[in-house]
Amino acid sequence: MGRFTEDMGRLRDEIESERMARQTLIADTRQEVTDAAHAFISNLKSSVETLQTNFRETHADMAQAARADRNAFLAQLGGTVADLQRQTVTLVNDLAGERSAGRQAWRGAAATSAAPPAARAKSNAAPKTWHQPPAQHKAPVKGTGRAPKGA
Repeated sequence: MGRFTEDMGRLRDEIESERMARQTLIADTRQEVTDAAHAFISNLKSSVETLQTNFRETHADMAQAARADRNAFLAQLGGTVADLQRQTVTLVNDLAGERSAGRQAWRGAAATSAAPPAARAKSNAAPKTWHQPPAQHKAPVKGTGRAPKGA
């Protein structure tokens, strides 16, 4: 064989060797990228799971604190409403006493005091509150001069 044939055989062997090296490099690079991607994804999953766990715990703590704050507020509000109801009842009773004293003064009766009338004995019936509407009165029937039956 001639020198040219030997050079062509050597060149072919070098090309084949470089091709194998390139394929090995590509396979190694592909494996490194795959391994790096898997490691990144695994690390990311772990970070997200930790973040979600922390969020759940923080949310549960915040919900418990908010619930306690709401319950405390509602307890205080209930006391405030009860106080306002008592004050309203007292004011309504004072107004009733003053109205009664004003009526007595208008009629010429001796004014005793502006205190409300004496309390009645308690009964088991539900107490009548100041905000109940007065009983409806029926107007007389026109032309008869008297109230309708059952009034």
